[in-house]
Amino acid sequence: MGSTKSPLTSTAARRRRTLAHLSPIFDVHVNRARNPSSVQWAAYDFVALIQSCVDTIALSSGLDGNLGAPRDEVLADMARVAQNMAPHRTTAEHAHVARHLLDHLLRHEEPTPYFTVEYADPDSSWQPVSLQVRVLYETLAADGSTLHVNADNTAVTLLLIATNRSLEDEHEAVIAVMRAQAESGRLDAAIDSAEDALTLSRTYAANVQRMIAEAERDVTRVDYLRVLRPALTTAAAHVERRISVDGTLLRHLENLRADASEEQEPVAVRQLSLAASRLGEAVETLAVLQTDVIGAAPRWREAQAAQAFSAVPVSEVDPTADVLTALLGDLALPRGAELSPPAPRMLLDVAALADRLALPPQQVPEPEAAPLVEEPLEDADGVYEQFPEQFHDVAHVLRAHRIMPGAKARLTDLLADADRLFVVDGASAVVDGLVAVVGGSRDTARRRLRLLLALDAMMLWRPDGRPDPSDEWWALDDEARGALDDLDVPDLLVCRKGDDDDGS
Repeated sequence: MGSTKSPLTSTAARRRRTLAHLSPIFDVHVNRARNPSSVQWAAYDFVALIQSCVDTIALSSGLDGNLGAPRDEVLADMARVAQNMAPHRTTAEHAHVARHLLDHLLRHEEPTPYFTVEYADPDSSWQPVSLQVRVLYETLAADGSTLHVNADNTAVTLLLIATNRSLEDEHEAVIAVMRAQAESGRLDAAIDSAEDALTLSRTYAANVQRMIAEAERDVTRVDYLRVLRPALTTAAAHVERRISVDGTLLRHLENLRADASEEQEPVAVRQLSLAASRLGEAVETLAVLQTDVIGAAPRWREAQAAQAFSAVPVSEVDPTADVLTALLGDLALPRGAELSPPAPRMLLDVAALADRLALPPQQVPEPEAAPLVEEPLEDADGVYEQFPEQFHDVAHVLRAHRIMPGAKARLTDLLADADRLFVVDGASAVVDGLVAVVGGSRDTARRRLRLLLALDAMMLWRPDGRPDPSDEWWALDDEARGALDDLDVPDLLVCRKGDDDDGS
């Protein structure tokens, strides 16, 4: 049975050399407690101190590190970081730790600034080979007296450039390099870049799919508005760009493969086929991920409903008495409310509540079998029964004041107008009248007015976006959301018919 070569085999030697370059840094960190002194070595993270040292040099001389930074500045910065790590230790110890670590990396007591690192080389059938590794070295400045600490280019690459890039940036760089390799005819290198792109695509897809699966597994541990939705938005944008850019490069490689002659350029044809195949797998992986990302939000809502609300049957909860009255009067919510996912203050699904409240009352036959009343019912009656007439009048005035004929405004703007009505200092006959009718506090009246404005907008919503010719008011949904402290509602556009408006 033949063995299949792993796509990572060609990069194994390079990755092993990378780890070998980091060996001196990890060795000094692991063995830091072996120094016989009164210093509390365990309190200091040597890897972080070395990283801070390389950062200081890079900020002073650029990413090549060859120009260096004055030794005194490097020691001062390392001592400052050491002080933050161990504030309970003395300033003298912080300076001693910085000096000890810097001198070790500069190998002051050795004849050469290079560490000798032995490792198993995949290109040599995993036989041990030696590698000369240099992290830092010193040079004399132009004034002939100031010592500069320099960072080796490899150290800058590994400790600064490589660790400061995300998977998204890494993928962008790989595709840019691959495009240049294909244009210059370096097709063997383009194959390696295509394998890197496939690995990055699979890694990114695995990370996003793991996040989605964990969110669906336990919705109580996920903040949808602040964590999951932004992450899904970022992932969707990245995947869309990668499919577009990588797909364009894939088609270019396929065109080059079609134009090449298999008789005259058999090697180029084989290399282009391999590169296109690897890149095609990467694009296919991202296409599958795009489907998962698009469907993540609906699946999360289904999981939320299954995990949070199945414990209490809907039939046991009266939306007016148990939910609406509790929210408006700061009373306890019905049994099962504590099972819902954590949310800022109160999260009221006005759309679902409006659907329940808008149902017309059922006709019950009279005892003497009198004929049923067959007059058409007004769908809106069930919504407005709990709102006194004064609230309807104020809501209408707020809409008319905000929206001129032929204009439109967001629902959140109307809610803000309601809030401003209640924050005016001094006595207000309108507010006092609303409070008197409700029989509660100013905040209760304010929240009830806000809820009426939201429900009014829901009832004015036109799913097809076209009002009837007789409609003076209507609402449109452009998928904007209004995430407020007490309401989470679609931020509908409330429109008012103009003098010459035909409703189109």
